[in-house]
Amino acid sequence: MSLSAALARRLRGGKVRDFIVFPNFDRPPEGASVPTAREIQALGAHAALASVSHRATLMNAVGRAVGVPPGGWKHGQSRLFEDGDIRLVWLLRRLAHDSVAARVASNLSRAGHLIPGDLMLTLVTAARENGSGALSDLSMKKIDSWYSGGLDFLWADRGRLGLPKSVTDEWEKRKEFTSHETGNTVYPAKIPARDQILAYAAQIRLNYDLRFQGHLRTILGGGAGVSFVQASRIAKLVWKAYAFLAPGGTEYHPGSSVAAQSGQHFGCKTALQFLAHRDVIAPGDRADLNGILTLADFNHIEYVRSAKIRVTEALFLERMLTVTRELLPPAPN
Repeated sequence: MSLSAALARRLRGGKVRDFIVFPNFDRPPEGASVPTAREIQALGAHAALASVSHRATLMNAVGRAVGVPPGGWKHGQSRLFEDGDIRLVWLLRRLAHDSVAARVASNLSRAGHLIPGDLMLTLVTAARENGSGALSDLSMKKIDSWYSGGLDFLWADRGRLGLPKSVTDEWEKRKEFTSHETGNTVYPAKIPARDQILAYAAQIRLNYDLRFQGHLRTILGGGAGVSFVQASRIAKLVWKAYAFLAPGGTEYHPGSSVAAQSGQHFGCKTALQFLAHRDVIAPGDRADLNGILTLADFNHIEYVRSAKIRVTEALFLERMLTVTRELLPPAPN
């Protein structure tokens, strides 16, 4: 019996109720931090074999914890549903194929060992930025990090990503240019296709650890760790996704609403300034960074909506990994 057939049989046997049980996202899934090819294939098969209503129920349940309205938003990069199903279903169906799962597992394993972190957020980011190609390509074929993947500053950041020189020495400089969308100078690189997941993982970590935490210290004062006492794991994930999308930002203007200022330049620095002003935070005080999940003002910002959707999908995948680890038959010897 194939793995997909075995999971389908368990679903028909009533195990589908486990699909809907709302999980605790305070911690990553139990078990190895890097899923195996077998687990990835089972994750995709389990979710793809479930009914549309089961997928929607779980996605909406996760979305509520992230501050996403039922059904998500209906436009731009912040769509959670599409054509009557969760938007993520295309990826789940891809992962259900043995060959795809094996290639994705190989790329995730490499990223997980070099850049430990939130692999499901990395997976969703790569899928959102560059489709399935970024996930499953193991080749040394060179791709442009901006045109093919939306990594605007990869060449400029290469020395701060924490990657070994054996990786970055394979990268090539591309001519910088001004983005017509943001007005920022773009510093792309030409990298082997197999480095894409690795590059996303490294850029997510750099933007969060260096840029976002730097804004915390500048705007709020004191140590970033102190400020983060009042932030749940879900809130931290949203800030990570937000910092990847918009690591900087223009100055926040207290005399104008967030909605009026929202746009390409309302980055995570601007958002922190908004929080500091709203809560009258003095240097050294603790900021409640859970506001990214609960304050309605943030949902006016496309970057925040997009970050929340990515985290919702990442947590959905975490739930699927937990369930499939419980349902998987023992691995053959």
